[in-house]
Amino acid sequence: MKKKIAWIAVFLAAYILQTSLLNLVSFHNINADLLLLLTVSYSLTHGFRRGAFIGFCSGLLQDVASGTFLGFNTLSKMMIGFGFGFMIGRVYEKKIILPVISSIVATAANYLISLIVILMLGYTVNIMQNAYNLLVIPLVYNLCFSYLMHRIVCWLKNKSFDE
Repeated sequence: MKKKIAWIAVFLAAYILQTSLLNLVSFHNINADLLLLLTVSYSLTHGFRRGAFIGFCSGLLQDVASGTFLGFNTLSKMMIGFGFGFMIGRVYEKKIILPVISSIVATAANYLISLIVILMLGYTVNIMQNAYNLLVIPLVYNLCFSYLMHRIVCWLKNKSFDE
């Protein structure tokens, strides 16, 4: 039970940090998506079922708190958590390159899923401008925080709360 509370606290702290402190250093009102990074690392270390669930919960938190389209972030993070969860046992979680590559792939997947949903809703999109704003800038920010978020997930996964 303590571990579940700790996980909830980590995700809430990441969301609060993402929407408050990181907004101070945002570029064009775009900053790191810490919940995406946590979802990916959690999925890599806990599997596809838990990854999809945590992606659903973190995306829903973002959707409800932001007031935008409900389900937009929920869908993309759930799909990303599900997909990355299949890598459990195939990757060594202590490799430094793992969070870097996974953050690149996850940010690109998040962009593509968002773009597909926007196009399916019938909106017109300037793909080049959106690629810069919704892919390049978040990619740079996510690369800066990917290793730290992955280390937090690995530490909390291996932490014993039986004391």
